[in-house]
Parts: sequence; structure tokens; C-alpha cells
Amino acid sequence: MKIFLVALMFFSLTNNSWGLREPRAMPIDSRLRVLVYNPEDVFKFIGFYGYQASMEFDDTEVIESISMGDSIAWQVVPSGKRLFLKPVEPNATTNMTLITNKRVYHFELHAKDAIDINDPEMIFNVKFIYPDEDFNANIKNYASSSQLPDLDHPEKLNFNYTLSGADSISPIKIFDDGEFTYFEFRDKNAEIPAFFLIDSTGKEALINYRVAGKYIVIERVASQFTLRNGADIVCIFNEVRPIDNELLNKPSQLNASKRIDK
Repeated sequence: MKIFLVALMFFSLTNNSWGLREPRAMPIDSRLRVLVYNPEDVFKFIGFYGYQASMEFDDTEVIESISMGDSIAWQVVPSGKRLFLKPVEPNATTNMTLITNKRVYHFELHAKDAIDINDPEMIFNVKFIYPDEDFNANIKNYASSSQLPDLDHPEKLNFNYTLSGADSISPIKIFDDGEFTYFEFRDKNAEIPAFFLIDSTGKEALINYRVAGKYIVIERVASQFTLRNGADIVCIFNEVRPIDNELLNKPSQLNASKRIDK
């Protein structure tokens, strides 16, 4: 079993036919963002005058070349797997193509003035995460060939889960086999939320998942997970191994807890 310390958020295709991706904020500090790599996407980045930001790529990557539409308007400094950049001229909207020893990235760059350093759109760092080690493989083929849960013996599975939160990102089925946890959603083509593990102190940690058929698979079993997509939040509770109620990290303004049917 391969468990990553850094999360994988694998998104299905959305209704955005242009494939433009914007960084998602981390729950602790919105100035730290994540982006899921897809070679067919263009990644949108907003820089702020007077502030530098960085992009962080895979540990095995080294930046080899950068091509800017407007190289005067931006200050760009590569360093190993990182890229430091900031806008320095007005009207800095442009594009950028970045090539590493492993991948090609396409960016749409914008620049604006910040309200202050706590501007809600401010970005300090964008970290890329990746759906699989073979980035040129067909995602759907990978998903269909992944190991599926053994539903022929439901008595060996734990379906005793409850949840609270937004219906828009709530799974319709949750269970575990003692090793992995499986989530099924209403619309298999919908954008999948980010998954967070809640530890014994109530802290969130972004976690890896993969796709197996119609299931999202977390390669571990836990007492509580949190799902996030923008302002939508769902808390999921494993009733077989609950955390102390005083430590549960429950988001505010959630619906009443409800049990998931088998």
C-alpha cells in the first residue's frame, strides 16, 4: 500500500470547455494553494504588484525552459523544482509556457493591486499535485483497471458511517474494508472535492486518493474525514472508530448528521 504524505486531488473533467484551472486554497491559510496537474489544462495565476509568489513542482522535476508572452512585465526566476515570479509592469496579462525534464505547463498570467498582504486572493505559493506517476496514461483506463472493493462479501465491510454538511458534495455511499475507505458520489462526472484526514488532535491533513471504477478510494481507514469544495464542506464520521467528541473538527453551519445507507 502506497500512502503519500502530500495529498492527491484527482478531478474529473468539468463543464469548463477551456480547461482553465485556478489554484485551490488550503484550509489553514488561503495564501497557500494547490493545483492538480493535467497536461490538457491551462493554469490561471494571479500575481500582485509588490509581492512575489512561488510555484512548486514535483520533487523529481527540474525547470529546463520558460517562454513568456511578455517577458518585460514579469520577473521570473527558476530554481530547481520551484519558480519564483512577480509582476513588475502595468497591464501584465500574458501567457507562459514552462517545460521541465518531465512535463509541460501552460499558464495564463494576470496581475492586480492587493488590498493588503491579507487580500483574500493573495497567493504566496502554489503546489502542484499529480493524479498518477504515469502522467501520460489515460486517466479513465487507469481508473477502470484499479482494484475494486470486494462487494461479494458485504459482511466483511464496514458501512457504519455518518455525515454532516453540504448535499452538493456529499457521497451517497461510504464503507471500508479495514484497509481502504471507499466513497461513491451521485454524479461520477462531477468535480471531486478535496479530501482531508482529521487526526486525534482535530487537525486537518490533505490526503491522497485514487479512482477505482465508480469509487473514490482513500488508501487508509480513519475516524473522520472532511471534504471541501469552495465554500461547501462535509464532515464524515466512522462510527466504528470515533474520535473523542471534544476533538471532532466539525465545520460550522452544517446540516444535522445523517447515516449513509448501504
